[in-house]
Amino acid sequence: MVPNATAVGSGQINFRQLAIFLVMALGSLLFWLTPVLYPLKILAVFIHETFHALATVLTSGHVVSMVVTPWQSGYVQHMGGKPFLIASAGYVGSALFGGIMLLLSVRDKWASVVFGGLALLFGLITVLFVRNLFGLAFGLGTAAAFAYLYWKPFMGAHYIVDFLAVTSSLYALFDLTDFLMVGARTDAVILAEITPVPAFIWALLWSAVSLLVVFVAGKRAITVH
Repeated sequence: MVPNATAVGSGQINFRQLAIFLVMALGSLLFWLTPVLYPLKILAVFIHETFHALATVLTSGHVVSMVVTPWQSGYVQHMGGKPFLIASAGYVGSALFGGIMLLLSVRDKWASVVFGGLALLFGLITVLFVRNLFGLAFGLGTAAAFAYLYWKPFMGAHYIVDFLAVTSSLYALFDLTDFLMVGARTDAVILAEITPVPAFIWALLWSAVSLLVVFVAGKRAITVH
């Protein structure tokens, strides 16, 4: 038997890991509107825009510029590509990133590998696509921070991965409020412009997908097989 776990179906629930996730989620919600989580919110915006940029490239488009602002917003200016897939990629990508981080967070020995991968991701995306000063500073600074964590691992570093996983997942689910941003040119509005489906339906649809991805990944993350 696995310590702090109980059998459920074909696996065992690790209540210790579940408790860690819940405490981190509660703490994140309590400080959501404070400056404490500001860097993590910018990180989430960066990831969101990263998937727009990657979708552009993967659908044979060209990224003119990727912008991340201090006001927790951003956009990708592109030429060509598949508009529907590019506009949808921010929603889906944020959820996938959160889900992957949840799955990796329970593998403590992989913490350094995760940090190394994030350093490479942020560094490459920044150099290849980001064109505004704040975005460049944030992207390269974040890449440097993850590189440091990769080269200088310390006891308990895996909890940083846990926290990144929880906050990334929460931010992905936060996209549910997209349809409340009346007048803003959100991804849902862009999708509504290229399809006959209203913006709030797209916001609800992709939020439901995000919820499903995070739920499945979270359930698997706290289940020991």
